[in-house]
Amino acid sequence: MHVAFEKAGQKKGLEIWRIENFEPVPYPKKDYGKFYTGDSYIVLHTMESKSRALSWDVHFWLGLETTQDEAGAAAIFTVQLDDALGGAPIQHREVQEHESQLFLNYFKKNGIRYMPGGVASGFNNVEINAAGEKRLFQVKGKKNIRVRQVALSVNSMNKGDCFILDAGDEIFVYVGAKAKRAEKIKAISAAHQIRDQDHNGRASIEIIDEFSSEHDVHNFFKVLGSGSPDEVTDESEDDEAFERSQESETTLYTVSDASGKLTIEPIAQKPLRQEMLNTNDCFILDTGHGIFVWVGKGSTDQEKKQAINHAQEFIKKKNYPTWTKVSRIVEGAETAPFKQYFMSWRDKGTTYSRLIRIANDNDSDTATDEEFDASVLHKLKKSGGRALGFMPDNGEGEAEVFRVENMEIVPIPKENYGFFFGGDSYVIKYEYRNKRGGHGYVIYYWQGLTSSTDEKAASAIHAAKMSSEIGVKSMQVRVVQGFESRHFLKVFKGKIVVLTGGKASGFRNVHDHDSYDVDGTRLFRVRGTCADDVRANQVEEVAKSLASDDVFILETPTNTFVWYGKGANDFEQSMGLSVSKTISPGRDAIVIYEGEEPNEFWDALGGKGDYDHEIDPPGAPFLEPRLFHCSIKTNGKFKVEEVSQFEQDDLDPDDIMVLDGGDEVYVWVGKGSTDEEKAKSIEMANEYIRTDPTERSEETVTIITVQQGGEPRSFKRLFPAWNDHLWEKYVSYEDYRNQVMAANKK
Repeated sequence: MHVAFEKAGQKKGLEIWRIENFEPVPYPKKDYGKFYTGDSYIVLHTMESKSRALSWDVHFWLGLETTQDEAGAAAIFTVQLDDALGGAPIQHREVQEHESQLFLNYFKKNGIRYMPGGVASGFNNVEINAAGEKRLFQVKGKKNIRVRQVALSVNSMNKGDCFILDAGDEIFVYVGAKAKRAEKIKAISAAHQIRDQDHNGRASIEIIDEFSSEHDVHNFFKVLGSGSPDEVTDESEDDEAFERSQESETTLYTVSDASGKLTIEPIAQKPLRQEMLNTNDCFILDTGHGIFVWVGKGSTDQEKKQAINHAQEFIKKKNYPTWTKVSRIVEGAETAPFKQYFMSWRDKGTTYSRLIRIANDNDSDTATDEEFDASVLHKLKKSGGRALGFMPDNGEGEAEVFRVENMEIVPIPKENYGFFFGGDSYVIKYEYRNKRGGHGYVIYYWQGLTSSTDEKAASAIHAAKMSSEIGVKSMQVRVVQGFESRHFLKVFKGKIVVLTGGKASGFRNVHDHDSYDVDGTRLFRVRGTCADDVRANQVEEVAKSLASDDVFILETPTNTFVWYGKGANDFEQSMGLSVSKTISPGRDAIVIYEGEEPNEFWDALGGKGDYDHEIDPPGAPFLEPRLFHCSIKTNGKFKVEEVSQFEQDDLDPDDIMVLDGGDEVYVWVGKGSTDEEKAKSIEMANEYIRTDPTERSEETVTIITVQQGGEPRSFKRLFPAWNDHLWEKYVSYEDYRNQVMAANKK
């Protein structure tokens, strides 16, 4: 181990080394965040858990003009640092201008700044504060910014970004006309860092924005040496935000020397399963966007050392961009971005207290934590649509149900609450008061699978209008037929029956469906985990619709059968009988068990046939929460940028944020977001789910829209800490600007 790493990683925080003459040299803390384009660096971030256990991420950063030898030295010393910490750190390869959000997050306050030159690259370090020297920097990003030096010309500027003009004794911050509050504040913070790092704090900071006088604006362009406000172009296309693509191919490779020779062989493409990973080998996961190296605990030293080298060779072999991200992770310390590529990932020994509370039918907002018990997984898989954490109450409030008819919403008689038609869409206004004294509204819009596109759109529009009229105390929740959330099911007390057909069927009585059921035979699937969340969905009356995991109700012109699959639970069996009385009033149902069916049963289904006999089908993965800033560009491209190690403060009041809770996806609407952004918020969430590499789809994920200040506890719980009063002290751009002006006068 190199002497520079002797005390590395012993306490939480950031440590940086620069490669100088092919040796790692500690980087001055005052220069953290400043990187020279001709150099390579090693960055170690140490975290401490509540139990005082340490964990590490180690990055080797490569400047665009660093030499191949320096880059190689950085990679070698990264391995040494990894070994010094017991092989536990997660390794990351970072390339200038394409750093991961995790890396940028370490420099959240002022961002990172690229400087020309380098130590041992053959370049000369730029002399700071040289007489008469002027520099122009472009500031890009909101939460995590990059500051890059650009040509000293108005042609380098645009209205969407902020720019810093360093003129020695004066530092100007030019605020683009289309820049947002967060971008403006970050630009001023970056200017402070340039003043402190490069000028020992001896420079004034002047802000040029909409409040500036004509004289001050003219002076800025005079110092710049060219141009005027009219010559600043519109916002340029952002080529930095991570762009997700549905077309990318995900492939898993095994790296093994079991044969005596190190071989790399493809073993599977999406969908991937966790059990494909063998603890005795290493694996390479090529996602098309980035490359992961997974190191099994029992893998050999050769496998461990060579796997990441071969992963980097993929970049050349597949003609990937040179900045393609490569991360090395060890078994048992997998990251959320890695796990999302696998179906039904389960962490050993993890506490799933939130899931346990719901599986045991407790109020998820008030029950105490319990250790994970694998026996409840079966119940969780059968709970319908996910949204396992979203439980504002136990469904004991008041509901009003409306159906979309001719693009308007019409109230439904209370005696028909719980009956839905797959060809229709509905809006449900639900008022709740939970055990903690909370009060609010949930506006559900339920969309049948065969409902028209126009009706679905109308349901969303009416839900948004209803929510807007109520204000911050309301949430919008989209529900798709067959994937109803736990709370939605509880609202209807286990009495949900979904029928085929649409508006023309009417609600004169629940047995009047002749226009849709000409032969008098209907088949319903019954699912649930308790009396309050059981529901029945009408399915095609053929044998292949059956599943051993559930209960089915078969209604024929003469009899009604309740079929118990071998994997059906007690709740489903008892509720199957109860629901049969609603579906076929006036009849006594005939209970039959799987494998003991009479001929009449099979004749009604068109004869015996194959169906799903799996008792314990794989459930949706237990995903860790992740926060994203999503946007749809003017050219139609979807952009998504993850906020790593997120906190409440990362929710930007000027923006729309997407919080992926695994079981539900929240769309968080900041108070300062524009009407256009609000209108596109659900579109962003849908696009995020469509491009998500997990097996989830738009239909299987519950989307919940929440307003800033009206977040439910299920949302707050996904953050490390939550302060209801955080935004009361939020500094406005105007206040921050005035502080800078006052400091200049002093």
